[in-house]
Amino acid sequence: MADKTKRKKVTQPLRKDMEAEITTLFQQWLITFEKTQSAKDDEETDAALARIESRIAATPAEGLRGLVVKLGLQRFLNEHADAASELAASAYADLMRLTGHDPASEILARLRSVQ
Repeated sequence: MADKTKRKKVTQPLRKDMEAEITTLFQQWLITFEKTQSAKDDEETDAALARIESRIAATPAEGLRGLVVKLGLQRFLNEHADAASELAASAYADLMRLTGHDPASEILARLRSVQ
């Protein structure tokens, strides 16, 4: 029992840390994005945005806050920029990990069974 208690204590701060990391990265993205609006064709700022987006995607979400940041940013990028983003795939992977459910694989399995 003592081991399970220790594990929980280690896991809970990690969740908060990951959510805080995603939130902090998103705030950095917003600041950098504002800079792009005042700069004309600034490749350095565009590269900085891409790096932040990659870091957000690479950071596992441990709750709804992190997931909504990933999906919200993905939605914005899809609607307002011609940019491919890894954020939706990352958010989906987080949801599969958190729920233990992969609807896309279920769909593919059914599709294969009828072919």
